[in-house]
Amino acid sequence: MSITHPQVAIITVTFNSSDFIQDYLEALTKLITSPIYRLIIVDNSSSDDTCHIIQKYIEQHQLEANIDIIPLSNNIGFGKGCNTGAEHAQQYSPSHLWFLNPDTRVFEDTGKHLLDTLSHNQQIDFIGSTLVNEHDIARPGGFRFPKLINVILAETKLGILDKLLKHHTTAIPIAHQPYQADWLTGASFIVKAKCFYQLKGFDPYYFLYFEEVDLFYRAKKSGFSVWASPDSKVFHISGASTGINNHKKAIKRRPTYWFESRRHYYLSNHGALYFIVVDILLVTCHLLWRLRAKLQKKEDDTPPYFIRDIIRHSFWGKLLNRQ
Repeated sequence: MSITHPQVAIITVTFNSSDFIQDYLEALTKLITSPIYRLIIVDNSSSDDTCHIIQKYIEQHQLEANIDIIPLSNNIGFGKGCNTGAEHAQQYSPSHLWFLNPDTRVFEDTGKHLLDTLSHNQQIDFIGSTLVNEHDIARPGGFRFPKLINVILAETKLGILDKLLKHHTTAIPIAHQPYQADWLTGASFIVKAKCFYQLKGFDPYYFLYFEEVDLFYRAKKSGFSVWASPDSKVFHISGASTGINNHKKAIKRRPTYWFESRRHYYLSNHGALYFIVVDILLVTCHLLWRLRAKLQKKEDDTPPYFIRDIIRHSFWGKLLNRQ
């Protein structure tokens, strides 16, 4: 039976999103006034005007029947925030959950392309969007799982190696038709609700980062199918939610939770030995890149104290710190 009128719960987690939440809501308004969709916003205890802006927008546009807002008393992180939204959505018995970041702007046909793909191929369980920036340049929304070879490629930053080993890079090049991926950007993807609930959602250990990689790793192990759509596009403000990848600002030191999330992902899914080897390769390849950047006078965008932090949060580093 084709999916002609799916009930989709759009789940968005906000935190200090006042700079862009108004634009996000305006882009979604036409969509969520359709009976097919319902927007559920989980606010992670924002300290700015995010909740006030959302509530005012709801009242001004009479969207009380279309938007639910769940203000939390403390910041529980992205994954647990998504889980909270998914639990709330169960009262509406949605067929699908659409996880959508507040620093995105959907286009009129963004959701339609995702749902059409699901309708035409009911073996697909997850389908994600392609991202575009302010210059309308598309960026991949589908990726390969972290493995030894793509860690080497990412840290050596040699274009010739990327071309020779193009089937092993982390980002999967955008195809002309929907294509399979290991994991999808958390900025915009739709999943069959029964699949998400079967997986018990995101691992609550993660505060931020690697939670989507972990979710899809478990999904693949459970036999679920993951695809990316080149036609479903969302405008994404890179780094707006965290500031880490926002190149308009100075490069920031990566927060502790990035390293803790990375560590948990490798240890829980691949074990200690694999994690140790990954760290050795990362540090070695990264130092070689830093040397080449210095000799060739290339721009070095390494976050401050990156190698020091990698070592401190490594398998052996954490053991030594406990002693």
